[in-house]
Amino acid sequence: MLRAVQNTSASPLAALAVKSAANRRFTAAHAMASYSSGAALDWLGRFTNYEQQGVPQAAGTNSDSGFDLGRMHRLLGDLGDPHHDWPVAAHVAGTKGKGSTVALLSSILLAAGYKAGAYTSPHIQSFNERIAVGGSPISAAALDALVAAHGDTVEAAHSREAGALSHFEIVTALAFKHFQEQQVDAAVIEVGLGGARDATNVLPSASLAAAVITAVGQDHAAALGGSVQAIAAAKAGIMQAGRPVVVARQPEPAAEAVLLQRAEELGCPVIEALKEVQFHSAAADESSSSGAAGPAMLQQRLRMVVTGQTAAAFEASVEQIEQEVRIRLLGAHQLDNAAAAVAAAACLRRHGMRGIDMAAVAAGLAAAQLPGRFQLCQFSEDAEEAAEAAARAAQGASSSGCEVGPWVVLDGAHTPESAAALAHTLRELLPTAPVALVMAMAEDKQHREFCQAIRTVQPSVAVFTSVPIAGGAARAASPGQLAGAWQAAAILGGGRARGGVRTRELIQASVTAAVERARMELRSQRGQRGVVVVCGSLHAVGAALAQLPLEAC
Repeated sequence: MLRAVQNTSASPLAALAVKSAANRRFTAAHAMASYSSGAALDWLGRFTNYEQQGVPQAAGTNSDSGFDLGRMHRLLGDLGDPHHDWPVAAHVAGTKGKGSTVALLSSILLAAGYKAGAYTSPHIQSFNERIAVGGSPISAAALDALVAAHGDTVEAAHSREAGALSHFEIVTALAFKHFQEQQVDAAVIEVGLGGARDATNVLPSASLAAAVITAVGQDHAAALGGSVQAIAAAKAGIMQAGRPVVVARQPEPAAEAVLLQRAEELGCPVIEALKEVQFHSAAADESSSSGAAGPAMLQQRLRMVVTGQTAAAFEASVEQIEQEVRIRLLGAHQLDNAAAAVAAAACLRRHGMRGIDMAAVAAGLAAAQLPGRFQLCQFSEDAEEAAEAAARAAQGASSSGCEVGPWVVLDGAHTPESAAALAHTLRELLPTAPVALVMAMAEDKQHREFCQAIRTVQPSVAVFTSVPIAGGAARAASPGQLAGAWQAAAILGGGRARGGVRTRELIQASVTAAVERARMELRSQRGQRGVVVVCGSLHAVGAALAQLPLEAC
């Protein structure tokens, strides 16, 4: 679906440097200035944070070992059951694609003129990202006010529950209260872990327009029962009797079978997004092929075909709707998420949100953005050099002798499936660019399998490092662990392919040092402009954005 481009001075990607030099910089000072909120975050830091410490075994399963949803209901009751005041809600679970689906659906609602709340996790740079209304994160002042107004109630509940209320449960309850106070028209809620026993799984049936299940795979296996069937059962826990269920493309047939069986048991209408919303490549027009329209190369230009229940929700008298759309989230896997978002939007329309029409769908898909999902950046100094080289090339002058530093791709991929999607997207957009990987991961991920998937990009260098997970070191994998996994993946994969690139393996103490080393390694190769890929964790992406002078392309 992406247009492959060669890395030359005439490339449309080169034109991005001109625009990028004028873009805002992704620095800690810029991103955090409006949203840092010390008092509220210090208070929240007093409560048990399983994201930082690790989730107990089987805690996400619908069993005696699972989290107790009763205490969540009691806490919300103390706060006045704020989630009962939302007219409409969509609940999104899955192993991969939840955040993208929430971003796309929220963007569609915004384009339709609705005030939507979005609750997501984890955040990239600022905690405030987790609680957003109308596309904007909660401000520092609003978060402080939220805690000041309801902190005593939360603390009383915490004492009543013998200290069992967790950081995530409390944040979820406060987010729900914020949405009530902001009088949102709809709330789009991302599950934190699993579904059945997740703190978000308290939504009233009357307002649930759709339960959305994105791709299910092996992640958080110990907390969710071990097998892919058990993980799917935990995700299916967000389904409610008789309420619509949107099922995105499922890479695991066993998981899909569990989801469909549970929906049938509950009498839920099922919308299989892959069957009802399909995307096809659209022919390039002059504007998208022009170097002056560089940003268009960072969009997927598509023909969307909508059928079945989804089409009927928008136009009852037609069997098929065709619409030209553009999607800024890159990669074929994002089309699965877009299909789920469109199918969910149709469910919300059926639930009474008649302002969601096909024009809003197209506008929302085009506007949706999500940091850390194949986010293409470059260092500010490289943007300036590239802009100068592009200007000289446009005037017919030689740009020889001008060595521009590599692109930087930030992607929070941390499962084998997401690593494969990242590798495919990278080689579709930059098929021949030299690659330097920077990897930092949580300790409880499938390191070897991740390395097997990402090795297919044939990097010239792989730099292993470590990053705090949710601000703590308890769950962080060591660089040595990752290097060992890389070597094990090489052995299992038969080693380097004949004629393939030899990967230089390095270790650095921090994400910043790792990116700088990867950048230096690529610059030393000269010739074609390379790309540094930061992957393995959204926390690694957050560290890169916070600590490095990067500009978005």
